[in-house]
Amino acid sequence: MTDSAPAESADPLEALARTVLAAYDLPPIKGLRALRLENNATFEVLTDGPSAGRFVLRIHRPGYRTVAHTRSELRFLQTVHEYLAGSDVEVPQPVPARDGRLVVESKLPASEASPGGLRHCDLLTWVAGDALVPGNGLGPNAVHSLGRALALLHNAAEQFEPPADFELPRWDADAMFTTLASPYRPMLSLDELLSPTDRGLFDEIADRTRAAFAALDAESGSSFGVIHCDYILGNCHLRNSGGAWRVGVIDFDDCGWSYFPYDLCPLLGNLAGYPGAIADNPAYPALRSAYLDGYRTARPLPAAWETHLPVLMAARNANHCLLTARLDLSPTPREDAAWRMDLARRCLELPSA
Repeated sequence: MTDSAPAESADPLEALARTVLAAYDLPPIKGLRALRLENNATFEVLTDGPSAGRFVLRIHRPGYRTVAHTRSELRFLQTVHEYLAGSDVEVPQPVPARDGRLVVESKLPASEASPGGLRHCDLLTWVAGDALVPGNGLGPNAVHSLGRALALLHNAAEQFEPPADFELPRWDADAMFTTLASPYRPMLSLDELLSPTDRGLFDEIADRTRAAFAALDAESGSSFGVIHCDYILGNCHLRNSGGAWRVGVIDFDDCGWSYFPYDLCPLLGNLAGYPGAIADNPAYPALRSAYLDGYRTARPLPAAWETHLPVLMAARNANHCLLTARLDLSPTPREDAAWRMDLARRCLELPSA
């Protein structure tokens, strides 16, 4: 997830990380470094010896994903990792604990910076590469590869057969636009969060998104499955190998059931500059074409789906108002929402083809 949250203290989280790592059969640990302490806390884990490796330990923040959600996410990742084997696209591989668990729970002591309590954690293999942006290393060829990578993820999702106890959120219009159904579990109401003008636009985007999803249900072609839901430039690690791009995709923490065209939209927003390195990016039309053309190299993208993209890009930003609608995640939720709704307006002005 991309929005900032108040950071917890590193020391108790590092102590928790070391406790959790003892549950895994790893070589001796030679390094433990905090990567992010916002939202989920993540640590780089370096091991030593003949089988030395590099991993990411995630300590999940309370009040968002349940243990069942995270366990299901990791099972999905296992399937995707197997599907992508031998390709130029990589996702993290879950590392089971010594007893086979994919999720390990441990208690974080209470402190001034944190209420403490039980946290659930998991360990993933490291995905190499760099997050690139327009104007700083990201050109049409790399963007083409990002489109193809997302198509391969959707191909894997289409073949995925969930086990009986599989449980992930459903990112439908109710989950995206109502506080009651939102997986983000917002604490503020929409009227507390949005100005009257922005509330009107929010409701308009919600109605248009419902119509788009209904149209996708009625159209031919597979449009629904488990999606990444946060496929942004910051979650795509790129490496140039022999003139060809390799793509690593990380951070499946928002993944859930939804529509594949919606999954195209977070990165499209980045390319347009909403948010991104270059606001109102003049290269957006060319980059958009490269991205969608790359997708089509591995998976059909009906022209009818393209007509929904500006609305779904706006929906991505409007939905994120609910992400930061809680003071434990953002000290300025109303300002965050106003910014997101401005981005949503800009998305609606973009061409649909």
